[in-house]
Amino acid sequence: MSKINEVKKGFSLAHMRLADFLPHDQNIKRLSFILLISFLGIAMLQPHIFLTKDYLVSVLYLFPEFGILALGMMLCMISGGIDLSVVATANFSGILSCIFLMRTIPEGTSTAYSAVMLLCAIILSLLIGLACGALSATLIAKIGIPPMLATLGSSDLIMGAAIALTKGSSISNIPPILSTVGTHTLFGIFPVTLLVFILCAVMVAILMNKKTYGYKLYMMGSNATASEFSGVDNVKVIFKTYMTSGLLASISGLLMCARFNSARADFGSSYTMQAILICVLGGVNPNGGFGTVTGVTLAILILQILSSGFNIFPGISNFYRDLIWGMVLLIVMAYNYISNNRSNRKVKTN
Repeated sequence: MSKINEVKKGFSLAHMRLADFLPHDQNIKRLSFILLISFLGIAMLQPHIFLTKDYLVSVLYLFPEFGILALGMMLCMISGGIDLSVVATANFSGILSCIFLMRTIPEGTSTAYSAVMLLCAIILSLLIGLACGALSATLIAKIGIPPMLATLGSSDLIMGAAIALTKGSSISNIPPILSTVGTHTLFGIFPVTLLVFILCAVMVAILMNKKTYGYKLYMMGSNATASEFSGVDNVKVIFKTYMTSGLLASISGLLMCARFNSARADFGSSYTMQAILICVLGGVNPNGGFGTVTGVTLAILILQILSSGFNIFPGISNFYRDLIWGMVLLIVMAYNYISNNRSNRKVKTN
């Protein structure tokens, strides 16, 4: 009888949690308004720089790196956890893939052979990302370590392995095919990185909205106890979630290596906080149970436009950027917390 009561209580809490976030359209409208204001504000202040074709293309070229990481972070936060190992996974998979390319593509190799080896390197990177995600999932689901501590530990482990592999230096002299493909721009407007991000976003959206995995993930994030008692295999969902996050991180790692034409263990060190900020700004509930690809995508665009705007104004130093992101994160979390409390009171009174 006690288990039945716990299940009923769990489903009641899950329903209340989802009810807090049902006004999805309102959140999308708010993010769209912020995006429009950010774009118009910077465009009016610096039109001779911001509205040029080259600058807008550079904006589209840069954000997929941390945008793809944010998609993986979103899945983990919806599950009620977090993945602090995304950057370490991206760098480690990128390093091993670049080493593979350097050893399999000597100078003077034909384009066809180089393309085949690049495909093999991409597959290798994806497998490494899956393995890193499985490591975090094992610590969380099998051993019972809290997600924050588990992914923090796996991040240090993976980064340590990357540093040991590279001896703390960067890997250069990578075969040019990676940079050629990764930095290519179609028709002079659409960077390949943008197309990769769109593909990743569509795949994640299909997982969340068209597959049973998405329903189970939302349910587990809303209330893990109710999810388990209703027949959902929480362990399996956790493994799928963190392995998908690792897979996305490995894709981001390849894009970073292509842009820098090198590999290093500390590339994108600020991307972890940016990914968390994007998820919170995009409406993902830090306690789990709610989040959408649309909201996260809009938040990614807002963050990239603001970041590009900071670069235009010489008076804003890069040293203040983390301070600004931290302030924005706290403000958004405080706003969401206050809004959720108001929604809770309305639900209880009704």
